[in-house]
Amino acid sequence: MVDSKDFILEFFRDCKIQEDKEVLIIEDVPRDFEEFVGKKAPYKLVFDFNLHAKIKDSELVTQGSYFLIAIKDYLRNKGQTSLLKLNIKVDSEEISRKLKTKVLEIKEDGYGFVSEFLFLSVYQYLNEKKQEMSSFLVKDREILDLDISKLKTSNGNKEEISSLDLGEQYNLARKVLDLKVNKEIKSIKDSLKIKLEKELGRIKDHYYKQIREKDEEVERCKEKIKLLEGKLKHTYYERDINVLKRLVRESRERLEMLQKRSYKERLHDEEIFHINDEVEKHVLSIKNILINATLYYYPIYSVVVMSKGKKIVVKYDSVLGKVL
Repeated sequence: MVDSKDFILEFFRDCKIQEDKEVLIIEDVPRDFEEFVGKKAPYKLVFDFNLHAKIKDSELVTQGSYFLIAIKDYLRNKGQTSLLKLNIKVDSEEISRKLKTKVLEIKEDGYGFVSEFLFLSVYQYLNEKKQEMSSFLVKDREILDLDISKLKTSNGNKEEISSLDLGEQYNLARKVLDLKVNKEIKSIKDSLKIKLEKELGRIKDHYYKQIREKDEEVERCKEKIKLLEGKLKHTYYERDINVLKRLVRESRERLEMLQKRSYKERLHDEEIFHINDEVEKHVLSIKNILINATLYYYPIYSVVVMSKGKKIVVKYDSVLGKVL
């Protein structure tokens, strides 16, 4: 439930979210998602079947539930590159305050760019499945710590900007994602290692005992044959001789069967099979899927300021709030 809830909170992070006891109320949902799901917001999301039965018009969010599957399908279909414009306006007073100098003139002079990459990470191991979304903002060769959702946006116009290659920014985002994933799965790997070692120990102990029991049975057969043959030498009654001969024959057949079937080899093969099976079960499978890439562009300002009694022109980045 915790993983599903975290996944939902991340997915709807740009929407209005209220939590009332164990119910998440989601509002201000994008229209395209409403159309995809076939239901308008607000959504009442619950994570327990019994609570779902009590809350009218609620949506159940569990592994395999309709609403969760719908979100995953929506994300898969949404995998594309979006172009958005950040509608940022600055004035001379704001820039003067940040640059701590007098601004004489400002004007728009081209655009700056920020890329955002949204990834879905899926972890599978044993009977567990964990999903997590990660978002990274990249400018040039740097990851930005910036909540871009607070800035006003509008649909971008491709004619306003030249085409850009996001390959370098994507590679940086993917590298940071890999570092994040490797850090987060450390505890999972440690837990899987402990569980695997326990299961392998159990299997090895089981087959060690099986082989030991068979070895002991072989020795018992040999001892029994030896004992019966000794008795046979000192038996004179025909009936007793026949009984002893039959027992010797049966014991030899049992011994021959044990040796012929090569129980050690057979049990060893079974042990290897079960070991490989457990190793495969304890493998951690990780899938990182790029859900969406968004290119934001915004105005860069040419600013005339006074510095040491002279007029100079600087470039001002309206998102970073600093001189370039």
